[in-house]
Amino acid sequence: MKWNLTQLLEKQHAYTPKAKALLQDKEKSKELLANVSTKASDNKGKLAEIWSDLQLMVNILRDWRKGTYKQLPKKSLLMIAATFLYFLSPIDFVPDFLPGGLLDDVALIGFTFTQIQSDVAAYKEWKNQQPIKTTSIDIS
Repeated sequence: MKWNLTQLLEKQHAYTPKAKALLQDKEKSKELLANVSTKASDNKGKLAEIWSDLQLMVNILRDWRKGTYKQLPKKSLLMIAATFLYFLSPIDFVPDFLPGGLLDDVALIGFTFTQIQSDVAAYKEWKNQQPIKTTSIDIS
């Protein structure tokens, strides 16, 4: 099946209402993150070119969900959530079980990451300013 970026973005946009509802439910957003992490880990080799971007978006959404990172604009938050919903959907332009079946997912994740680049930079700066958490080990 032939597809283009416009079609892909329309499909992502179709997930926006579901993304809004999901982001209002902390348990469902936690489940979304778990499912994205599982699918990503299962397909790490196929996602190599966008792996670090995907992991960073998972971390951004995770910190937002925990309430530790609140500076993410709503538009970027919705783009990430809608992209993740598309990534998890069995109904997309190229079914995942086909050879090259994650190409549409990779394209959308890459596009989303590019669109939120300034927010990603702000998140990285915030993250670098956070105190490093240490755990003590009792060896007595």
